[in-house]
Amino acid sequence: MEFITIGFIVILNIVAIFIFYKSLGKMEIKNKLAITLLGWILMYIILYILYGISSNGVEEIVAKASKQLLIFAFLPINIVCTGVPMMIQFRKLKGKEIKNEQFKNKMIILGIIAIIILIIECIYIKDIQKGIEQFKTISING
Repeated sequence: MEFITIGFIVILNIVAIFIFYKSLGKMEIKNKLAITLLGWILMYIILYILYGISSNGVEEIVAKASKQLLIFAFLPINIVCTGVPMMIQFRKLKGKEIKNEQFKNKMIILGIIAIIILIIECIYIKDIQKGIEQFKTISING
C-alpha cells in the first residue's frame, strides 16, 4: 500500500511540474527549466516552513516520520493552484496581454488565494499529525 501511495504522490508531482513548465509558454527551454526548478524549490521551502509551523505541539517522532510524505503530497496542489496561475499572469504581462495595473490586481488576488490555501493546509497537516499520534497511541495501548 505504501508503494502505491508514494507512486501516486510521485506521479502527481511530475504532472504538476509539467503543468507548471507548460504554463510558461514560449520561452527558451533553458529558462523554462530554470524557472520551473526555482518555482518547485520555492514551493518546497514554503511547505517546509508551513510543516514546521503545523508540527508545533506534535510528538517529534510523528513530525519527523511524516514530514517528507506530507510535504510532497501537498506540493503539487500548491504548484497547480498558485504557481501555475501566477506564471500565466507573468507570461501575459511579459507578452503585453495585460497592463501593469491588471497584473498587480490579479497577483494580489492570487496571493490571497495562496494564503488561504496555506492556512487550510496548515490546519489539515496538523490534523493529520494528530491523527497519526492518536493511531500510534491506540496501537501501543491497544
